[in-house]
Amino acid sequence: MTIRLLHQTDLFRPPLDPDDHWDLACVYALAASGQLELGGVLVDFPPDRYPGRSPDVTGIAQLSYLTGLPTNMAVGSSRPYTHDRASLTALPRRDRAGAEFLLKYLRDSEGPAYISIVGSCRDLAIAAALDPDLFHNKCAGIYLNAGTGHPDVAKQGRTEYNVVLNAAAYAATFDILCPIYWMPCFEDAMSDNFLDGQVKRFGTYYRFNQHDVLPKLSPVLQSYFTYSLEARTDARYLQPLLAPQSDVLNSYTMRDYRHMWSTASFFHMVSQAVDKTGKIITGSNANDAVFRFRPVDIKCDANGVTTWTDAGAESNRFLFEVKDRDSYASAMTAAMTTLLGNIQ
Repeated sequence: MTIRLLHQTDLFRPPLDPDDHWDLACVYALAASGQLELGGVLVDFPPDRYPGRSPDVTGIAQLSYLTGLPTNMAVGSSRPYTHDRASLTALPRRDRAGAEFLLKYLRDSEGPAYISIVGSCRDLAIAAALDPDLFHNKCAGIYLNAGTGHPDVAKQGRTEYNVVLNAAAYAATFDILCPIYWMPCFEDAMSDNFLDGQVKRFGTYYRFNQHDVLPKLSPVLQSYFTYSLEARTDARYLQPLLAPQSDVLNSYTMRDYRHMWSTASFFHMVSQAVDKTGKIITGSNANDAVFRFRPVDIKCDANGVTTWTDAGAESNRFLFEVKDRDSYASAMTAAMTTLLGNIQ
């Protein structure tokens, strides 16, 4: 039975962090290889604190062209989620569009329907409030990339960025009646230099140097990344894809480190894992995988502070865990490179 995915992302142009463009390419690579059906891309409304940005419709259109897949996307709500149901039902049509897009995706899905969250939980929380039974009946799982996962709350540090976007929505997500695969972005965010490449047990974060990946990709996919990484705003997005040989990656782009969080979710939802050499292997929790998901019980307060304890096999809440900290970053980088080879 075909696996379906709706991918929610804070994908902007110019980007806030181009990891979202790498994630989107991974999603399209899975769809291009027939491992899943992409049910849509839901893009966050740009946050007020970062003016001058718009949802990156062009990046989605570029990957749709390269893979031959239709463009199916929506823009999320400009208004934050609150627990007041009356305020949700009173949202203007444009601010309900993201939630309705998500609900239609679930209603139309016949096979396993997954949702990946790599930005705000706002539209997900609105949709679940409008039709909670639909998630219970139709959603096979939510991959939630947000928060900090240290078992000691006092050591979690500052509130993680995706949680800050709408803490009430993040908290409400844990009440949705479907399996949730919680992927904390960090184990802790205690210091000012926590983006140092250090891998920790209960955080998905890793980084790679783009020079180790970009030259191995097809010329047209390199052009897609050039267009996004260099923050181009020219609306003629098709031109660099049609003449990739003239679209040379600049030296800064080639040398830059890319911080990543979400890669493991894309393999796990198609029942795959990654071993320490970077080989993509069968079995989402294989013994020789560099990551796994462990069953837990999770509580989250209204401020987005999350606590967890281990649970039995009957739990439908799962926590991401790095099993091999020494190999995780290099393995995920190699596996992602292999996956992106599906876009030629």
